[in-house]
Amino acid sequence: MLALSILFHWKLVLTNQYTWLESGDIGSLILPWFQFQAGEWHAGRFPLWDPYSWAGQPLFGQAQPGAAYPLNWLLFWMPLDHGWMRQDVLHWWYVLVHYCAGLSAYALIRDLGRSRAAAVLGGVIYSLGGYVASIDSPQMLQGAVWAPLAVLFVLRAERGERPMRNALLGGFFLGVSWLVGHHQMQLFLSLAIAGIWIVIAARQGMMKIARVAAACFLMTAATSAFQTIPAAEYARLAVRWVGADQPQGLHETVPYPVHAQYAMKPLGLLGIFVSGIEQHPYNAFVGVAALALAILGALAFWRERYVRWLAVMAIGAVLFALGGNSVIHGMFYALIPMIEKARVPEAASAIFALGLAPLAAFGLDALREGRHEFSRRASQILSAFGAVLAFGALFFYAAKGASATGDGRVILTSLCAFFAAALFTMWRAGAVSMRVGSALALALVLFELGTVTDSQLATADRAKHPYLYQLADNYDVASFVKGSRFSYDSKAIPYNIGDWYGIEAFNAYAASVPEALWRQQAFAWQTQDALGIRYYLGPAPQRPDQRKVFEGRGGMNVFENPGAFPRVWAVHSSAPADDLSLAAPNIDLKHKVFVASPPTMDACDGDEVWMPHHGPNEITIRANMACRGMVILSDSWYPGWEATVDGRSAPIEKADWALRGVVVPAGDHTIEMRYRPWSVFGGGALTLASALIALLCAFKRP
Repeated sequence: MLALSILFHWKLVLTNQYTWLESGDIGSLILPWFQFQAGEWHAGRFPLWDPYSWAGQPLFGQAQPGAAYPLNWLLFWMPLDHGWMRQDVLHWWYVLVHYCAGLSAYALIRDLGRSRAAAVLGGVIYSLGGYVASIDSPQMLQGAVWAPLAVLFVLRAERGERPMRNALLGGFFLGVSWLVGHHQMQLFLSLAIAGIWIVIAARQGMMKIARVAAACFLMTAATSAFQTIPAAEYARLAVRWVGADQPQGLHETVPYPVHAQYAMKPLGLLGIFVSGIEQHPYNAFVGVAALALAILGALAFWRERYVRWLAVMAIGAVLFALGGNSVIHGMFYALIPMIEKARVPEAASAIFALGLAPLAAFGLDALREGRHEFSRRASQILSAFGAVLAFGALFFYAAKGASATGDGRVILTSLCAFFAAALFTMWRAGAVSMRVGSALALALVLFELGTVTDSQLATADRAKHPYLYQLADNYDVASFVKGSRFSYDSKAIPYNIGDWYGIEAFNAYAASVPEALWRQQAFAWQTQDALGIRYYLGPAPQRPDQRKVFEGRGGMNVFENPGAFPRVWAVHSSAPADDLSLAAPNIDLKHKVFVASPPTMDACDGDEVWMPHHGPNEITIRANMACRGMVILSDSWYPGWEATVDGRSAPIEKADWALRGVVVPAGDHTIEMRYRPWSVFGGGALTLASALIALLCAFKRP
């Protein structure tokens, strides 16, 4: 499996000519997240808070940076190249993720009683085709690595093999899939696992199964807590972009047209087995050979209940993935809580692959065991299908309509159909041995998957693939603004420049933003001045009063905002927070603070306030106060931040609707703020406890 994974991805790890990193989200969003975290790990800090976007955000709460996933920590610990993540390390890590997915599927298939050859075939189909092969975003891909193991242990519990212990292990691996950073595929996997438990309860009785199933999902909740508890906290306090006109809060329903937009198109059904017309990015392509083997396996072993369950899982996932093209998805959207948050129905193709790969293994074993009652008809259908495709491709080519056949790979599907038909016929006739036939089947599947997987990898051509090159374009501008907060033209700089360079950008390419800040008319100039945004990066000024102070080598200019507040200041007057905002006219934020419960302060002038240290998780402020007042820091207020004044605990007020304030008495004082979120530490404790329980379950003798 390891050798096959490396050789199949030869473009990535055996040459230096291709990369999987060249895409909008990878280059603009995910690489900056990873670079920030790698820098923090190498600086000896555990990254909890991201200070480089939207006046600060919780890293764990955003979920998608993958900060809670231990296997990501291994990546972040890898050696850096002058402070930057190495592309070759990222390539090998990517191959390792796919290898682990294949190994997980191999384990499931072996546990279903299939041969080693069949398990290798199924592992290859799962890891090198379909969802796992087409998704390059790590926070979406890595959850699928653990899905087969979750199913494996639940099925063991169903068979009566130490039911409680295996149910806990199934819940553990389902929980691990939630740690990777995204919720979409994990929701669908949880639905599939719940469906299996419902079927088990129908067979064995609800009272007998309820306790075991409950233990499974409680284990899932505990294992995933390191990620899900901070994410739940943040979800209540943030808005996220979902494809609607405006970002939405947790209690707003994602409109169904958004789901319809990201659903599998009917043509995508052909894309499951016809090369060249697959639907990206959630491509379900497995090839005609793998699909034929899966159908053969389902027919030959239909009497086995697990085969029926896997077939229902695969078919149900496809019907769900069709979204608005299928009433099935609409029913789930309307009736099942949180499904409306999973806005990409096509991601259910992961569950389709989870069902199909073991069925293909059953199909190979049907041939190996001489169960040929369906192979003759399969050969005939494959031959006819190959002939139709070949004739159609030649017809369109002759009619000068070659574009109608995709990019030419359709003819490869025709050839693979002929080869599969020939292999079935040879096996039925006894013309090949079991070992040779298995090797030929594996080779055919690998060949067909290779017509799609890795076929669109980027090369070093900057004109065609700009996302990675753009990350190095503005290094001189980044050096100039380092130490100050700035905003930028997101069209001229379409990536998250703050996390990439470790500088305090205000706006950022991100999936979400704290709601309290967003509701302050975040792009109004009054708001930006109050947030201490000193500079603006862009080809031209954003406001008439901005003056150019630096010209970058790549054409990007730096403009100074003359009205920007200092990052910290002191006030001695307060008023109750009302329906106004930072952008409201005629409010004097430099001298008055708006808070829910105005504290007692004295009136005076002559304060001196400065900030000698502003780190990701810790901040130090010095204040020489003429009398009692409030020191305000223009960073996002968020639960988990704690403050001390001269070492004594002090509350952090939610100042000016979205910022942080600390009441300080007269005199010279040191204010320290530290991010110590209970949601992360408490969730981490639950995850650690569940991991220890899983270890006990795995290694304790019966």
